[in-house]
Amino acid sequence: MKPSPWVRGALLAAVLLTASPALADKVLVLPFQRVGNASRAEIEQAHAATSAAVSELSHKLPSESEMITAEVAVRDGVADTSEEYLAAGRASNSDWTVGGHIEAHGPTYRLELEACQIGSGRVESLAREIDPADAMRQIGEILAILLRPEGIANATIPWEQATVSLRPPKAKPHPTPPAPPPLPARPEAPAVAHRYAENQPIALGVSTTILGAIHRSLPPFAPSSDVGSATAGTLGGTAALALANAPGLELCVDGSGSIAGPKSFSLAGGARWALPIVPTLRLFAGPEAEVGTFVTFAGDKTARFLASGGVFVALGLGEHLELELAADIDYAAGSTSLVLGGGTLRALVRF
Repeated sequence: MKPSPWVRGALLAAVLLTASPALADKVLVLPFQRVGNASRAEIEQAHAATSAAVSELSHKLPSESEMITAEVAVRDGVADTSEEYLAAGRASNSDWTVGGHIEAHGPTYRLELEACQIGSGRVESLAREIDPADAMRQIGEILAILLRPEGIANATIPWEQATVSLRPPKAKPHPTPPAPPPLPARPEAPAVAHRYAENQPIALGVSTTILGAIHRSLPPFAPSSDVGSATAGTLGGTAALALANAPGLELCVDGSGSIAGPKSFSLAGGARWALPIVPTLRLFAGPEAEVGTFVTFAGDKTARFLASGGVFVALGLGEHLELELAADIDYAAGSTSLVLGGGTLRALVRF
């Protein structure tokens, strides 16, 4: 038999009164980890509800820049030890770090929260079954006990007490209680800051480029027919691998062949660094550099050393699709040296 709303309310009030959390502590909510077949939607909803519950308990959340700094402090990208909890908390100037493990149970999920007090290094955990429709209140009950200076100690666990069957006395019926006041509107869940290539480090895609000759160094007495067209269009492919231990750093290989203008082929490899611009929208930008070879098939038919540099802007459309724009400067050394400039449009699939 389920306890009445009044019994549940009395138990929650007792927890909140005995919990006595320190007001205005800064609490870093780390990315949650999947147990079993929990879906990404359940993980994100639980993480958002936990962040909202932190604010509801009058604590503070780190800023977006502090969140990024904390993620960089976790070397392997997943905070799952007390040392990593402490490193992330100190990097974001937080008083507490909170991590979570989620296991799907049909219409509900089991959530285990681990809280690390940065000042003492103490790590404690509590778990309970969560109803997604009431997630913020139920998670708030967990946090009210975990985020106490004295720790869990001898705290009463309300969701364990709620299983006791309490029957009203039969002598006199209770008068109808007044309707409870309406609950305040729940705050909107904060936007999630994403990392570049988050959970999808490998990328394959296609690209198209328009290049124009900025400068050409011809050998003495070269005939004017060797000059050729100054503009070319290319079509190519891209393969990339994001490094887990260096957030934003990605190794890449690009190959392309001309489809308009002078016939040529290029193959180059290098690296690029994606810096967060608006991480909640998966918008990143940064520099890129490659070296390789540039081969021409008309006029001066030769293979040249190629050095390429530029900047790019990447927009993630979910986890698996990425669109990019890049501005490029290429230098091809040889008997006829070329300096080429242009722009590239890429479409990548991440997995």
